[in-house]
Amino acid sequence: MGRQETAAADRAWMYQQSTGALDELSLDPSESGAYANGISNSGVIAGAEVPSNGPPEPGFWTTTGGAMLLTGQYQSYAQALAANDTGTIVGNYGQPGTISGLPLVWTPPGYAETPLPGLRCDNCARLDTTASSINNAGLIVGSSSFSDSATGASGMHAVEWQNGAITDLGGLQGSHYSSASSINDNGDVVGGSRTDQSSGAPTHAFLYRQGAMTDLGTLAGDTNSSADSINDSGQIVGSSQSATANRAFLYENGQIYDLNGLIAPASPLAGLVSLEEAVGISAKGWIAVNGTDSRDPGWTRAFLLIPSQ
Repeated sequence: MGRQETAAADRAWMYQQSTGALDELSLDPSESGAYANGISNSGVIAGAEVPSNGPPEPGFWTTTGGAMLLTGQYQSYAQALAANDTGTIVGNYGQPGTISGLPLVWTPPGYAETPLPGLRCDNCARLDTTASSINNAGLIVGSSSFSDSATGASGMHAVEWQNGAITDLGGLQGSHYSSASSINDNGDVVGGSRTDQSSGAPTHAFLYRQGAMTDLGTLAGDTNSSADSINDSGQIVGSSQSATANRAFLYENGQIYDLNGLIAPASPLAGLVSLEEAVGISAKGWIAVNGTDSRDPGWTRAFLLIPSQ
C-alpha cells in the first residue's frame, strides 16, 4: 500500500502480490485525495482522506474491503499512520498555529480516540511529539520534544508509550536528537539518532533493545542513515545517505547490505533501478522500497523485493 501522486491530489492504493492487482482505496466517493500510510499483518491499512473542501481526516481500510473514518475531538488535521493485528491504530494530529504534533490512539471496537502525552518540555514546541508505530502488545513508539531543567539540555528523543505512560529512550552517545520509526513484537525499536551531542553530528540508524541503543552505522562511503522498519526476525531496513545519493539498506546478523547489490542479475530490473529507501519489511522478509527507474527518470516508484528461496 502507499500513495500515488496525480495532478489533482494524492491517491491511496493497495497492491496484492497474489493477483498483481493495484487497487485504489477510498474512504468517501466525494474526497479529493487519500493517503495509505501503514498496514498490519491482519490487513488493517491506516491512512487518511482529504475531503474536497477541508483538511485531512484519519481513517482505515481492511484488505477484505471494509473502510471507516475515525472520529473524535482531533478528527480534522489528523492522519492514521500504523495499526496492529488487534486493530488498534495510532496517528497524529497537527493543525498549523495551534497544539501540533499530538499523538493519538484509536482503540476498537468503538475506536475511541485517546491523546498520548509528551516528555517534560517547559519551553519546547509540541509539534515535535509524534507516534509512528505500534506492536501487537500495544507498545507505541515515536518521538517527543524534551527539556531538562537540571542540565539545561533540550531537543527531541525517541520515546515509547505503554498504557499511556511515556518512556524516554535517549540517543546515541547522549545525543539530544533521536526519533523512533518502528517496533516489532519483541519490543525492539529502530529509528535514527545523532551520533553525539554536537549539533553538527551525523545521524545514524539505531537499534534499541533491552535498554541499550546500538549504532548500526552506514553503507560504505555514506555519512548518514536512518532505519524505517524491523520485523520479528530482527531484520532492519532503511536508507543510507551521502551528499549526492540515497541507498536502501538491509541490516541483519550484524551486517549492513546495499539492497541495490542484492538484486538478482537475472532480474529484469537489474541495472535499471536505483533503490533509495526501504520503508517496510514483512515477517517473510519481503521489502517495500522507494526508488527510481532509469527508463522513466524523474519519478519515484514503489518496488517489492522478494527474497530468493
